[in-house]
Amino acid sequence: MNVVRNWPKPLLDLIEQSHSRHVMERVRDYDPDDQAFDTLAEMSRGMLAACKPEGNSCVIMSSLLAECLSEPLGIPIPVVAGALKLGGDYMYGDNRAFDGKRVFSESSDDWDGHCWLLFGSYIVDVSLGRTARRGECRAPLARAVIGAFGEHVGMIAVTEAGARKANLRYLPRYVLTPDQVLALAGGAMQKFGL
Repeated sequence: MNVVRNWPKPLLDLIEQSHSRHVMERVRDYDPDDQAFDTLAEMSRGMLAACKPEGNSCVIMSSLLAECLSEPLGIPIPVVAGALKLGGDYMYGDNRAFDGKRVFSESSDDWDGHCWLLFGSYIVDVSLGRTARRGECRAPLARAVIGAFGEHVGMIAVTEAGARKANLRYLPRYVLTPDQVLALAGGAMQKFGL
């Protein structure tokens, strides 16, 4: 049996800490089929159409998309919080760890990182494309995202190698717990009137 190893051990450890060993193993070995990718595309398009573009929404939009995908796909979809670098420069977050249990369990404005999902071997970034198109991020990041993914970019689904090719580095620092994701998804539904 060939076991797909989608993510490095430190990220798998974060998944295990926030979820369980069983969930970590399922995420580690998950290889989405065409139907799963169709579900991802359909849910993402629907969500982007329903949620008005707004800056600083990566956490709630990632949580909402993870909740929407988990049931039809039959697998937990991890929401990862961390830093995003363009080349050698931090665009969101930094190289320090943070208390994810506190930050994502209460209203906290002292976190300046970024959130994304894990889907098989893909990083799914539901907010960065629109943030770049609206100019709500640093200009070099906006140029890089639009240059790599097009001027109509919405959701980005890219492997780590694909992200590096676009000069982006997603650096995980924390994986949200299921309770945090559920609460934040509920907050997104309320915020966007869904």
